[in-house]
Amino acid sequence: MATPKDKGTKNIHVLTQERIMKEEEMIEKVADFTKMIRRWERGRAAGLELAKMEDISFAKIKQRQQAEIKEELYHADKQLTMVRREALRHLLRTEHLQYQLELNHLGKSFYVERL
Repeated sequence: MATPKDKGTKNIHVLTQERIMKEEEMIEKVADFTKMIRRWERGRAAGLELAKMEDISFAKIKQRQQAEIKEELYHADKQLTMVRREALRHLLRTEHLQYQLELNHLGKSFYVERL
């Protein structure tokens, strides 16, 4: 038969086993939490890297678009200059012909040196 002293040590033994099991559960929870934190940190780092790469990509796209716009404006300015010059030449030719006709009606002419 068990003596009261044996019952007390049994209770203490059961309590220590329960405490050990609770501590092991806590250790497992801490390990799981640590793993979760590491996964979160890796995900956060990957997200930050992705955002950085997107920023760099957008900056390059913007720079490329600005260069294209600059080139288009340069060519448009050249075309406009060419069109304006041709319009002035046409106007000068027209005026020259008009003066020549008016002088011909008056019986006068331009002196044209032939080479």
